[in-house]
Amino acid sequence: MKNNAKFVFENIGGSFQYRIRRAEDLHKILELDSTAWAALCVPVSSLNGDPAFFKAMDEDHNGMIRVDEVKAAISWLMDVLEDIKVLNDKSDTLPISALNMSNAEAAQLAEFVQAHAEELQNDNLWLDLTKIRAKFAAVTAGPLCGNGVLSGQAAATVGASALYNDITALYKTPDALTSAQLEKFVTDAANFIEWSKTAERPLFRNNDPTPYYNCFKALESKLDEYFRFCELLCIDPAHAARFALDPAKLPELDLLDSAKIDEILRNAPLAKPSAGLVLVLKDITNPHYEAAIKQFMELFALETLSRDEYIALKAEFADYINYLARAHGDLAGQLGREKLEQHLADTQIAALRKLFTEDQSIGGVVTSLQKLERLLLYCRYILEFVNNFVSFEAFFNPGKISMLQAGRLIMDGKSYNLAVWIDDIATHKKIAVRSNLCLIYLDVISSGPKPIQRKAAVAVTGGSLSRIYVGKPAFFVDNDNITYNGKIIDMVEGPISFWQTLIAPFRRISSAISEKLQKLTDFSSTEKELTKAIDQGKLPSAPAAAAPPAVPLGQKLFGNGSVMLLAGGLSVAALGAGLSFILKSITQAITSISALPFYVILIWIGVLIAVFLVPTAIFAFLKLRKRNLTLFLEAGGWAVNLPMRLNMHVSGIFTHGTVYPPQTVFKVIKVSSSNRKRIWLFVLLTLIVLLAAAAAFWFLKCSSSAVCTK
Repeated sequence: MKNNAKFVFENIGGSFQYRIRRAEDLHKILELDSTAWAALCVPVSSLNGDPAFFKAMDEDHNGMIRVDEVKAAISWLMDVLEDIKVLNDKSDTLPISALNMSNAEAAQLAEFVQAHAEELQNDNLWLDLTKIRAKFAAVTAGPLCGNGVLSGQAAATVGASALYNDITALYKTPDALTSAQLEKFVTDAANFIEWSKTAERPLFRNNDPTPYYNCFKALESKLDEYFRFCELLCIDPAHAARFALDPAKLPELDLLDSAKIDEILRNAPLAKPSAGLVLVLKDITNPHYEAAIKQFMELFALETLSRDEYIALKAEFADYINYLARAHGDLAGQLGREKLEQHLADTQIAALRKLFTEDQSIGGVVTSLQKLERLLLYCRYILEFVNNFVSFEAFFNPGKISMLQAGRLIMDGKSYNLAVWIDDIATHKKIAVRSNLCLIYLDVISSGPKPIQRKAAVAVTGGSLSRIYVGKPAFFVDNDNITYNGKIIDMVEGPISFWQTLIAPFRRISSAISEKLQKLTDFSSTEKELTKAIDQGKLPSAPAAAAPPAVPLGQKLFGNGSVMLLAGGLSVAALGAGLSFILKSITQAITSISALPFYVILIWIGVLIAVFLVPTAIFAFLKLRKRNLTLFLEAGGWAVNLPMRLNMHVSGIFTHGTVYPPQTVFKVIKVSSSNRKRIWLFVLLTLIVLLAAAAAFWFLKCSSSAVCTK
């Protein structure tokens, strides 16, 4: 018992993590400090497994599973189960006897199972996840789903579509009605009808207020604006400068853009503000409001409008405004008194209430089925999940399929297993580029009648990138053996293996030299220009020669042909002497080297190679050590708590070559006679080159010995 209380941390992926080996250790997770967890929260969309299990773990349905939610799931299991050891079976079946009858929730579930035993239990009288899901599908297949929300289909079954459509339109919840919404509508409708029986619509100067108020409402905001501007002038006439446009500061305007011109006119004042707080209606300068002002003048019989008159006019409409607020502000009132009275007198309200009662009874069955499904999902997957969350034991175990990994990319004779699902390539790449990993981004689509398009990020930890490029077709297999086809969308360069990192500088130098040589020998552009000129019937003419400048007397001597010939001869002689010196120096160096013992030559060759390779090897080793798996996962939305480096051993876990079946026999196909001749010719040429090199070395050796003897 004392040993069972120990917390044993194992070195997993370069950090010490707490690995759960059996269900009896789950209670220790509740005591484990969050700083010791491998992950703190993970996005549900990136996990691989039964989606219903991850949905059950995500209690608040925010798309993330956190530490507290994992602890809550374990605590609930320990409450409803008699013995937590049943989790060791990792089965989607469970005996009824495993429920803790002293727990009220477990006892209620046991009672529900007994009432529906035939539909929920298998032949061994054990709870079966498949049967629970079948029962749930049957219960929710009808118009009532037991979730407290009525659909339009359910309302149609009792002939209440008219009332249903009116209420859902008012509350802007199409195809969804709750009991609370129905009762609120009934109460509001009754209150509105009662108010409308005694309420009288106010008149405006003994006339119908509608045309007057509509005309006033159309100009109210602009009239408010005008008199506010006038008040500024009352404070200080200097404010008048604010309403004068500066032509130099006018923004650009497309005079053919009618919509933009209308917008400018609509936002402009009615007229220039006046310190007298009076608006002369006939002097309105804004043509956009000309028609509305004309109607205003006719209805209210006004030529001018002062600020006091405007305030008084507003007050005259106060009662009518309050009436409109009560009549149209109430949602139920928007249907009108007559329709509301019809709805309240009809039987549709009673029919909808009856549906809610039936839905509530179904809701009890649905809730119990959901709890049973949650229980069996936890029994099946909780141990596997904690070893992908509390620790990453499954992630670094080549013999297990981790919930973290999306699947494997098969390409160029290798299987790349370090792959995760992502939502957005650009977002992931922005963070993952700091991981110092070589990454491939895929856009794939699944096979089958209902294809699913997804994006994945794959880390390359072995092999070579020589045949991998953006746009290359990709074949991907997820953990459920569903195949995907797609292509590489993007790549991030990074170190792959020690050998690849070691030769990378030399490969870049070789590529740079090849590009330079290709540019020097590429005459395609010149050929195209010449061909184009010929096709057009003319060749590119040389530019007209400029008039020769006057030659000073001192330079005429050098323009003489004989003198130039003499100078050219001297130049050739100088070049020949220089070339002779270089060849002589090389010959002496080779002679000196050939005089050395063979082992000394090998030592010097080794020293020269070491001068280049040792720093490169150290750099390659340090670069490989910087590869960071933590950043790779965090780029996908994970909150990883522990640092994880990608060492040589771990690299082999995530990338491997072809696994051949046992007792595989490899046969070499016989080479044809023509191919055999080519091979022998190549061998012969190689031998000739080697013999020539040996003869040259022997000659230099003999020459050196003769010189020393003399």
